[in-house]
Amino acid sequence: MMHRKSIAGWLAFVLLFSSLALSQEVKEPKDFRTTDGGTFSLGMRTTGSFFGVDGNPGFGFGGQFRIQLLRWLNTEWFADYITTDIGGMGKREDYHIGWSVMFYPFKFKQKWFQPYLLAGHCFDYTRVTAYSTATIDNSDKTQSRWSAAAQIGLGTHFHIGRRFDIGLSGQYMFHLGKEIHADIIDNAGSRELQVETHQGNILEGHLLVTLNFNVKIADLWKSKKQ
Repeated sequence: MMHRKSIAGWLAFVLLFSSLALSQEVKEPKDFRTTDGGTFSLGMRTTGSFFGVDGNPGFGFGGQFRIQLLRWLNTEWFADYITTDIGGMGKREDYHIGWSVMFYPFKFKQKWFQPYLLAGHCFDYTRVTAYSTATIDNSDKTQSRWSAAAQIGLGTHFHIGRRFDIGLSGQYMFHLGKEIHADIIDNAGSRELQVETHQGNILEGHLLVTLNFNVKIADLWKSKKQ
């Protein structure tokens, strides 16, 4: 049910901002695919997290806005919510909020394809919850932490019109924070999730793959289009 609601919300967003962008297209037909800077974009994303410390993949959704500063330099401000199933015995939830700088090293004559390098920083709130069983109450076994992360990666925009683009990126994130360790154990013949925290900070990493859809809303400082 939640999955269907997420899809419905994503589609509603796409329809809303597509209508907005198309109405602006009629009034002021600008080509945002090439710019010296000033473009403001708004979008939504679906995200996958892979190769984390527990080995389980996580999936989620989020949103972002972008402010392009120069032809070769863009900024992205994002938020993600990611859930990871832990063997059906519990779940991990990650909330990301952060920013990235996107560098466009190449200038192509064609306008539909635009690769980039990215680097940035984010804050992460993690919560691991153990599910209760028929015989064991695990309601008090939730552990959480805050951490800070740096990320680096690459991606590309696929421009599908003057105002629309679909993006695909992969970035590796390094999180520094308290360790939360989750293990599935056998307790008197019943499987349960044991969640523990450890003193001191550790460095954890995972691969974040993002597919996003964006609408270019405005030219903030009326730059000269190339």
